[in-house]
Amino acid sequence: MESEPRDVVARYWDGLWHRRDPAVVDELIGEPYVRHSSAGTRAVSRKEFKRELASAWRLLHDASTTVEDQVAEGDRVWTRATTRGINLDTGEMSVVTWLTIHRLEGGRIVESWTATLPGVDWRPPAR
Repeated sequence: MESEPRDVVARYWDGLWHRRDPAVVDELIGEPYVRHSSAGTRAVSRKEFKRELASAWRLLHDASTTVEDQVAEGDRVWTRATTRGINLDTGEMSVVTWLTIHRLEGGRIVESWTATLPGVDWRPPAR
């Protein structure tokens, strides 16, 4: 039985951006995986995607990602998430807000549109 798109994307955020488990790529990412971002549009293999993740994980030390909002409709899932961690280039705390749409086929993420907003913290205020 195929997982619901929202469940697949929730596992993506937990596995890659919370637990930092590269095995999640093999489980959840289609091949090729088409990525749309401010850097352009590229089709990447799982191996390439794992290399890019490792680089991102090295840049932010002790990072924590929280999914703030998530909406699913058909084969697409919209997510707003926030990552906080120490930027090893500057030694300062960094905050990045993500706005990402994932498209799924056959229970795998095959395409994404991502906008990252460095320095923007849209999390609700602490109570």
